[in-house]
Amino acid sequence: MSLEESLQQHEDAVDGLLKSIKKYHSAVNGWKTACKSGHIGNIQKASALADELSQTLPRDTRDVKDTWDFDVRAYLESDAWIDELQVAASGNALRTIQDNDTLISSPVTVRSQPSRGTLLLGKVNWATIRPHIVADELKRLRDKTLAANSQKFLESLYGAGVYLTGKKEMFVKFRDIYDLFCLAPDYKKDNSEAAFAQKIYALHRSGLDMTRAGRRFAFELPSGSFKERDIFTVIAEDGHLIRYYGISFN
Repeated sequence: MSLEESLQQHEDAVDGLLKSIKKYHSAVNGWKTACKSGHIGNIQKASALADELSQTLPRDTRDVKDTWDFDVRAYLESDAWIDELQVAASGNALRTIQDNDTLISSPVTVRSQPSRGTLLLGKVNWATIRPHIVADELKRLRDKTLAANSQKFLESLYGAGVYLTGKKEMFVKFRDIYDLFCLAPDYKKDNSEAAFAQKIYALHRSGLDMTRAGRRFAFELPSGSFKERDIFTVIAEDGHLIRYYGISFN
């Protein structure tokens, strides 16, 4: 059974418990009303009903509690969470890519933390792991951060290009930029090649056309002689492949 199905089943059991609680609450309110009006017969009926219902609540609570036996750690240690989240994400028109134990939903990477029973969205510990809730958050983050993150990424690309070529107008390969970024401690750990490619794609569809300093840029696609290692590939929203080679500034 999937996490989504298990949570729904448990939620339905909790709904049944809430119905019992509402009956108990109604009986106690009736008891209080009888006290206010001085209706002795109703006091006896309502108090007896409240007492009867109160006897079943502890047992009902334990029964509902025991219906939750999902092994969250095993789920997060497997690829099941990735498979289920990909299905939920597709319902939000989010394209995702699996890169080993990481799920990429541009511009966010998602990893599991089995020992904590949580997910890691970017660098944020995310405890509400129900797949469709996570998918909603991924969509919110995408919509909120796409333009801002792409501008920052563009500035870093330009800065790297200037560093690598010594020129303010230049062409530079994405591979050279990525290798330069990977010199920073833990950069490669936190930014896989697939994640870097997704950042390029996010920039491509962000609508930006220049740096803050007014430098216009253009993407260079592979042509002629090139090494396959130098290509960063992504799957676009419509499903076709896009291959990025480099970027030029002028």
